[in-house]
Amino acid sequence: MQPHNSDPTPTSAANVRVQIDTLVKISANLVHLLERETALLLDMKTQDVGELQAQKSEMCRLYALSVRQLRENPAALKSALPIVQSEIEAALMRVHEVAMRNQRAIQSARKVNEGVMKAIAEVWNADRSAAAGYTRKGMKPQANTKKPGFAYAPVAYDERC
Repeated sequence: MQPHNSDPTPTSAANVRVQIDTLVKISANLVHLLERETALLLDMKTQDVGELQAQKSEMCRLYALSVRQLRENPAALKSALPIVQSEIEAALMRVHEVAMRNQRAIQSARKVNEGVMKAIAEVWNADRSAAAGYTRKGMKPQANTKKPGFAYAPVAYDERC
């Protein structure tokens, strides 16, 4: 039985460097993709966001895989860390910052869409209930625009969140 050598070999150190470079590259690609998605959301081009989801899912999968591979060789990572720690930290912080901005844009777009749908539903329901049935004379009633809280309101569509 051979003794376990925890010292990183030159091959494992070089492999860690390749893995770090891969992580940094994947991080940059993920950041770019999240920034594109955030811009689309802020421009209220939600129909275009769906096209990015497959790419986003794949980038997230590759990012998680890259982090997992780095964690599998802690000794080699520890020896390489003093050299590349700032590079790794910068890449991870950038992903975190952009992901948080993206999350806020998604929440904002969702809130705007829910507000529009609620306003449409309220107007639809008010119109339906006001004009239901017939009067005593057999006539269709007029819409009840005097109902408390009922008013048609102009809607302006702002393309920014």
